[in-house]
Amino acid sequence: MSERWTAVLPFKGNGLSKTRLSLPEARVLAQQWLTRALQECLRAPSIESTWVVSLGDQLQLPEGVGWMRQAGLGLNEGLREWYSLHRPARWLVILPDLPGLAVEDLEALLENCPGPGLALAPDRHQKGCNALAVRECQPELVFGMDSLRRFQSQGLDFSVVKRPGLANDVDTLEDWNCLACQHR
Repeated sequence: MSERWTAVLPFKGNGLSKTRLSLPEARVLAQQWLTRALQECLRAPSIESTWVVSLGDQLQLPEGVGWMRQAGLGLNEGLREWYSLHRPARWLVILPDLPGLAVEDLEALLENCPGPGLALAPDRHQKGCNALAVRECQPELVFGMDSLRRFQSQGLDFSVVKRPGLANDVDTLEDWNCLACQHR
C-alpha cells in the first residue's frame, strides 16, 4: 500500500485574497484557483485528506474537504495552528494560487520527498516556495519572502521539485501577465 498524505491549503478568504493582484476579478480568480487546487488534491491517489486553513468563513469547498478557521494572522501562523491539532507524519502545504496545478505535480512532489525530510516546489523566480511536502520531521514554517532558501537552510534533508504547475503562481499583475503570455 502506498503512503497516504494530508494536504493543507492556506487561504485568506472573505475577499482578502489576492489583493496585490489589483484586478477587479481577483477575488473570483482566487476562489477558482482554490477550487482547482482542492479538486486536484481530491483526485490525487496519495492524498488521504485535504484541509483548508483560513481567516475567512465564506468559502466554497468541495465535499470531503476539512476546514479550520485560524485564530492568528498570517499564513504560517494558521498552518502552525493546524499542525498543532493534527500532527500528521506526512503532510503537504500547497499555496492555492497555482492555476496550472495538476495531480501529476502533487504526486511528483510526494514521490520526491526524502524520509525524513522535505520536498520543496520553488516559484518561477527560484526564490519562494509554492508547495512543501513534509515527511517525519517538523520544519519551521517560513512561507513568504525568500522562503525557498529559508526552508533549505534548516538543516533537514530536502529535494527540490521543479514543475510548471507548481512554479507558476499568481501573486502580482506581472505574474498574471506572464501566465497569460504562456497560454497564447
